[in-house]
Order: sequence, then structure tokens, then C-alpha cells
Amino acid sequence: MSEALSGTRERILTAAAEIFGVRGYRAATTRQIAEKAGVNVAAINYHFKGKLGLYTEVLETLLREGFDRYPAAMGLGPEAPATQRLEAFVRSFCYRLLGPEGWGGYHGKARLIVKEMADPSPALAEVVARHIQPHKQMLVGIVQELLGPGVAPRTAVACALSIVGQCIYYAMAEPLLTLLVPDQQRVEARIEELVDHVVVFSLGGMEKIADSSSVKPVEERA
Repeated sequence: MSEALSGTRERILTAAAEIFGVRGYRAATTRQIAEKAGVNVAAINYHFKGKLGLYTEVLETLLREGFDRYPAAMGLGPEAPATQRLEAFVRSFCYRLLGPEGWGGYHGKARLIVKEMADPSPALAEVVARHIQPHKQMLVGIVQELLGPGVAPRTAVACALSIVGQCIYYAMAEPLLTLLVPDQQRVEARIEELVDHVVVFSLGGMEKIADSSSVKPVEERA
């Protein structure tokens, strides 16, 4: 691909990420994106074969870059204690979702992901299978190890979703949080504080579930 064509493609992707993030897949138009990128609509069709192809590429690029920068294991191997692997997972997710070098929270590219969850596009199933499902399985495995062998798999899945839900809330609800807790810093400035809270809160909840299930309790925290 020539440098000119590559530059055009990148401009379209950059403009599309912003437009889709603000408007969502359904409300955004290729004309709006073309105007933002300084190209004609035919260029979008040439490079991406239309709106859905462009949206899918934006979403794929966004997720791939986020997972590359903040991998879920954070360099830990499977032999590391489950509590440490849980903390690494939560830290990577929070930085990926909220950090300025990740998706930037409510004011950044995370808006696109939040809109995709609230109003799914035709691209969602493929994106989930490629990027999200493997990480869900990874987190469920960590949770199952923490809960012990006697807890039902559906309980481990519920715990994993609760952990993820805590993190996602902060990317979705910043305007509400600003009203509810006006004297608190924006979450992007206190990600480590959020990580510590989610990990401690989640371990405490799982310990209670493990105890109530009469199985081996959550391992001692490192």
C-alpha cells in the first residue's frame, strides 16, 4: 500500500473512532466520518467496503491495541498465586479501560466499547469470540482456583462477571459519579486506588461464597 493510501486509511480510522464513540454504530454515518477525515465517502468504501467494515476495523484495532499495551497476565505465569493473577487481571483491565494510554474512560475511546455493549452492532459476536471470550475464560479460571473445587461453575462465572462489572461501571458512569461524589478526583487519576478496592472487595466476596459453600476458602492473600 502506498504512503498516500496508508495515510488516508489512518485518517479514516481516527475520524471513525471519534464519530462512532460519540454517536454509536447506528447513528453515525459514513458521510460524517468522511467529512471529519477530509476524504470522500468513496474512500471509505474503497478501504473498508462500507460502514460495517469500517466499524469492525475500528473496534478490532481498538481492542487489539489495548490488549497489546496492557496484557491481562501482566507478565505473570500460571504458576503465580491466584490472588496475584487476579490483581494483574484487574489492573490491566482498569488501565486498558480508563487510562489515557488505553481507551481513556468516559472521555476517550472507551465510549465506543460502552456504546457497543449497550446497543450491539453486527460486529459484536465476532469481536467477543476473538478478544473477549479468551479473557473471560482466563478470569473464570482464576476465580475457580480461588473459590475451590466445590463451587459450581455458574457461581465462578457470576463472580467473574461481578469483578468485570465493577471496573466497567467507572467507564460508564463518570457524570453520575461526579454528582454523587463531587469532592473526589476523576477515576483516571486514581486507577491504583480502584484496583486495590476491586481486588480486596472481590476477594472478600469470594471468601464468603467459598465459606458458605463449605469448600476450601480463598487462599491467603500474599
